Amino acid sequence: MTQTRLKGAERRERFLDAAAQIVIEQGVAAVTMDGVAALTGVTKALGYRYFSDRDDLLTALFDRETQIYVERLASEVGPASTFEEWVRGALKYWCRRADERGELFVRLVRDCGPLAERARANRKADADAWALGLQKAFGLPARQARQYAWFMVAGTAGALDARDGDDEAMIEAITLAVVAGAKALAKKYGEPRPAKTA
Repeated sequence: MTQTRLKGAERRERFLDAAAQIVIEQGVAAVTMDGVAALTGVTKALGYRYFSDRDDLLTALFDRETQIYVERLASEVGPASTFEEWVRGALKYWCRRADERGELFVRLVRDCGPLAERARANRKADADAWALGLQKAFGLPARQARQYAWFMVAGTAGALDARDGDDEAMIEAITLAVVAGAKALAKKYGEPRPAKTA
């Protein structure tokens, strides 16, 4: 059987897949350039053609997984959706993503080592996006919207820990709680909203 040479992009993806496998099986700290090279069946030197070091490889893996999440979520929850639909859709997709990718995404976003800053920046971007949604949907001032958005982002990790086999019930409970909290904040701090005309 003749082995075909892989193109650069394909080889790079194989390195990322190998790193992902190590993260799933052993954790982020276990990823090394030697280990990834061994898993892909090539020399470590070839890995350095695509990644400057282990941290660069892990960052690329983190970015790939995050991009997949963002693109799929956006395709499933349309731009015209309500805030409540976005919360429900994000939670459904978050659970499905955890099922599809096992521990990979969770381990990447919870890393306290080389990916800690990347994960924090990702959470901040999520909180900023949710804060804008809260301002638009409920008229919350920026400060309260940002505080509540951080609460929502932090709670998402806990939602995965709370899974007990009935994702629909959990998603419904969290969605109702998030929306009720946003409405309560809007009542206390919100800017007056124009009345809807019939």
